[in-house]
Amino acid sequence: MSPKIAIIIGLLIRLGLIAYAEIQDKYFNLKYTDIDYSVYSDGAQYVVDGGSPYDRHTYRYSPILAYILIPNVWISSFGKILFSFVDMLACVFMQKMVKSTFLLNLWIFNPLTIQVSTRGSSDTLIVLLIYVMLYLLKKEKYTWAALIYGFMVHLRIYPIIYAIPLYFFIDSHQPERIYLGVISKNKVKFALISGGLFIALLIFFHFIYEDFLFQTYLYHFTRKDNRHNFSPYFYQIYLSFESITRTQATLTFLPQFLIVVLAGLKYYRDLPFAMLIQTLGFVVFNKVQTAQYFVWWIALIPLALQHTKMKNKEILVLSVIWLILEVQWNIGSYYLEIQGQDVFTMIFVQCVIFFLSNTYLMIKMIENRKPSEFYKIKMD
Repeated sequence: MSPKIAIIIGLLIRLGLIAYAEIQDKYFNLKYTDIDYSVYSDGAQYVVDGGSPYDRHTYRYSPILAYILIPNVWISSFGKILFSFVDMLACVFMQKMVKSTFLLNLWIFNPLTIQVSTRGSSDTLIVLLIYVMLYLLKKEKYTWAALIYGFMVHLRIYPIIYAIPLYFFIDSHQPERIYLGVISKNKVKFALISGGLFIALLIFFHFIYEDFLFQTYLYHFTRKDNRHNFSPYFYQIYLSFESITRTQATLTFLPQFLIVVLAGLKYYRDLPFAMLIQTLGFVVFNKVQTAQYFVWWIALIPLALQHTKMKNKEILVLSVIWLILEVQWNIGSYYLEIQGQDVFTMIFVQCVIFFLSNTYLMIKMIENRKPSEFYKIKMD
């Protein structure tokens, strides 16, 4: 199957599920549409009414997302359709750099990624921006890549973790451009443009919406969520929600920090792989994990694992096992949320198993990596 046909089929599957979602949301207690989608839509409604998207409780995104989704006010499925098209547009950029049809299809037909975009998650926007940025970096279009990166970090703060490998990657194929081992014209240009755009957008929206800075960025650094989620930390937070010390918070952050920094410094020449390990480590050791977070690192697999020693069959088996474990956790979540049963201990055990499996997956990827440089990858 050619990439073009796969992308068309992938889009049709997504559009079909969006149509089905209308039925499930209307007739079943368990809704198909993600609660975040309702938050986006309500934020857009407040904007249309002349207010602030932050008037909607729990709206913690860039105002730009509410602006983009203003058509939701009149066409409820607009955002889902948009995210699905964006999802497949990301695949168009993927296939320019990913030569393995198998790895490309691993994203297009992945049940989790299909579900995330069709339930109304905006994370496919970031996936598209990541692949556009990588494409521009390959073309050495550093100004445009920097603008994309600055805008990306504005939309979702987590891609800021890529700053280290991005900086060291630029001009790494031409060491004669680099002064004192760390400075070059293109490195400085990328840092100033991306950082400048991020700061400019921050200042602009801070003056328009007084809640913008806290709700969009600062909240995530102070967040304490005692609701169940994929992180094994959730149970400890649930049991001691009011007595979490600063030391405990620091210790939970330390593994993330080390993985992000060390992976960025070690693998920056193989930029997609560095970003994959950074993102996987960041998500696995995060205090809060939701299904959308998995999209952050799964999206990088097609490009990052092109040169792995693992065979396609082994990657497929690991993917299926991972999906089974993810579904197993969701079953426990169903009994808790929908049936109202006290299954916190069972969910905690599932979280630990899931954590160990993700950690094993990260180690497996590192052990089977074939040294390569992103600059040398051929591109259509």
